[in-house]
Amino acid sequence: MQKLPEAVQLIEKASMMYLENGTPDTAAMALERAGKLIENVDPEKAVQLYQQTANVFENEERLRQAVELLGKASRLLVRGRSIPGFNGSEDCAALEQLLEGYDQQDQDQVSDVCNSPLFKYMDNDYAKLGLSLVVPGGGIKKKSPATPQAKPDGAASTAAEEEEDEYSGGLC
Repeated sequence: MQKLPEAVQLIEKASMMYLENGTPDTAAMALERAGKLIENVDPEKAVQLYQQTANVFENEERLRQAVELLGKASRLLVRGRSIPGFNGSEDCAALEQLLEGYDQQDQDQVSDVCNSPLFKYMDNDYAKLGLSLVVPGGGIKKKSPATPQAKPDGAASTAAEEEEDEYSGGLC
């Protein structure tokens, strides 16, 4: 276990030699194995190795293998709760607003966030999930309507009624 980092360095060196020699498959296989070896000891190094392996596969136009390795790297980052660049991003701000709406039980805020372009243009399954979110515990936080100041003769209420009646049949 003490010589594991040294072994990983040697494997990286060997993979570079394999690449220079024209055998990218062997280089990728060595890098992936090194990532698996060091995953429990140094997850950050394992992520780096998986990303290097994905680059090798991408250069060889083997995208399926590249995606699988990037998936492994992302799972390690999530497991370690270390996602570089997420804090302060647009995604982070939207999720904070969404959680705030849930905490305040404000269905309007949750709906606004879920209808934002960030959520709408995600994969269809995620967009549908966002639109189906309902705040538990009562739902809509009602906003108090602005009440006009009532005059002693009741003129304010009749003016509002006349305005509503004027457009009640439509504009045509």
